[in-house]
Amino acid sequence: MTDIIGVWVGAVLTLLVFSYLLGDTPLFRLAQAIFVGVAVGYAATVAIYLVLVPKLFAPLLADAATNWPLFVPLILGLLLFTKLRANWAPIGNLSIAFLFGVGAALAIGGALSGALAPQLAATIVSLSPAQGWGTVVNNLLLVIGTIGAFLSFRFITSAQRPALRALDGAARRWGYVGRWFVLVAFGAIFADTAVSRITILISRVYYLLHNWLLVIK
Repeated sequence: MTDIIGVWVGAVLTLLVFSYLLGDTPLFRLAQAIFVGVAVGYAATVAIYLVLVPKLFAPLLADAATNWPLFVPLILGLLLFTKLRANWAPIGNLSIAFLFGVGAALAIGGALSGALAPQLAATIVSLSPAQGWGTVVNNLLLVIGTIGAFLSFRFITSAQRPALRALDGAARRWGYVGRWFVLVAFGAIFADTAVSRITILISRVYYLLHNWLLVIK
């Protein structure tokens, strides 16, 4: 009985989402509200039972003197509730500023250590013909495309010294070539996204025909 109810709930929600093909209907809004509510409830449950209780409240209740640094996130979290009242809202800006600062630091550090540095290290490849001309061409395109993509984001004025004008012109032309590599990469990302969406659509249609209507065995 539980499996049957689950199949019907999944089928009804799928049809409600498909109703968006007819426009922004109330049925689609109902499905959207259900999914958002379930996601918020799941996130809140995970935050409470996997983060707050075992990593904040339990250590403080067990030994508050040893785990006193945990009072800092506790106070910052409580300050967020001041946003519920307009006259107390500025007090919560301290917690918001802390969250934005930590988020920006993590984003910059992740971009440098997780994307920029590995990408630069990946361009250190061999161009020896002993590896085969196919490998040499691939490595050469990798180096040209990566450095060209970096040069395409140059936002500096032209060099004033005659000795540097030739170098600056070569860098600008290389950056122009790099923009085409960026466009090709964006096209590949878009194609991958479209294929993943089509795959999800096929899986939902298969779910309706196989699990719900039992048309496909």
